[in-house]
Amino acid sequence: MMNIREWRQEPSAAPRLKADWGVYVHVPFCRSKCAYCDFYSHPADSEFRMAYANAVIGQMEREADQWRRRLPSGPATVFFGGGTPTLLPAAAGARILDTLRRCYGWERSGVPMEITIEANPGTVDERELAVWAEAGCNRLSLGVQAFQPRLLTFLGRCQRLHDVTEAFAAARKAGIDNISIDLIYGIPGQSLDDWRLSLELALNFSPAHLSLYNLKAEQGTPLAEWMMRGLAEPCVEDLEVEMYEAAQQTLQSAGFLQYELSNFALPGRECRHNQNYWRRGDYLGFGSGAVSAAGLRRWSWPADSGAFVLSFEKGEDIQPVEEEGLSPEVAAQEAIILGLRTTAGVNLSLVAGEYGLGDATLEKWHRLSAELSRQGWIHYDGTNISLVSRAYLIANEIMARYLD
Repeated sequence: MMNIREWRQEPSAAPRLKADWGVYVHVPFCRSKCAYCDFYSHPADSEFRMAYANAVIGQMEREADQWRRRLPSGPATVFFGGGTPTLLPAAAGARILDTLRRCYGWERSGVPMEITIEANPGTVDERELAVWAEAGCNRLSLGVQAFQPRLLTFLGRCQRLHDVTEAFAAARKAGIDNISIDLIYGIPGQSLDDWRLSLELALNFSPAHLSLYNLKAEQGTPLAEWMMRGLAEPCVEDLEVEMYEAAQQTLQSAGFLQYELSNFALPGRECRHNQNYWRRGDYLGFGSGAVSAAGLRRWSWPADSGAFVLSFEKGEDIQPVEEEGLSPEVAAQEAIILGLRTTAGVNLSLVAGEYGLGDATLEKWHRLSAELSRQGWIHYDGTNISLVSRAYLIANEIMARYLD
């Protein structure tokens, strides 16, 4: 299989992207590193942020030669993630979007493009958001995580309730009404009452979407170190289950649909960018540490923003790292596992057809699905599979069965 570097000599060898392909732009800046965060991010001064934006623009321009003839249309979604992308000057973000428009196309028929920017409370204002909105941004993902000051302090976050209030007001004045809130449960010291209050306060802002994440002590984070040294106690599993079930009940009563294990939305406000990931769709990543996936290929860009900027300023070509060529069998397994994260589930026949797998593999999946259905873990209609609600909490165990 031809690797990513060889595409530069033979761009026509690159796969043609699927219709709903997306763009991810990684902005690795943050005011301070949260105790639980294992994403590539770091503080940076304003001069470096602008230099980084210039490097991202340069990368987009160079990579366009590899993709211009391989695109069915402009991207369906764009997602600025981080870090805290709103620490990037809005004018720089507008230039990045303009580069996408110029180099990769923009106009699409049917559903308008979804353009999301992640933000933390206290890092947005109406003037800056108005610039983002004018450039095309129409969705804001706000990392609230918790409302209790003691829990925010534990997590290493500095915002307060009034910051969330001001962020919502600024977004709506700027014309962005598709707003999502991120919340975390299972925080050491967090009670069920704390969690219920966080859900209530979040709903008071009338968001369109909520993402609820179970806190994990990822290797290499301060949180993992604290737990290893006995300085923090992990949340009891039974309490985490209660919190998850309380969220399901509360949000469903408020009119939200659970469309993925950790995500709830008002009808029509599902995050289309993430839905593309769960369908194992194609996406191009830009920026230091960003990941791309196209067909059976996956690669990432070096997680070193200093080297990333320096390469651009010296006129050097930035080379991808961690290139991976997947077999059709492995890609199909990924498609099943990702699809099982969604309440809609996954069509086994379509997956087998997309990756060119034979009847023997499809029959194996059908036998397993019939068994799991008899055990009461999945819905299975002979073609489509999806988890039953009581299986959400052991989803990883069920998904693993499809890896055999």
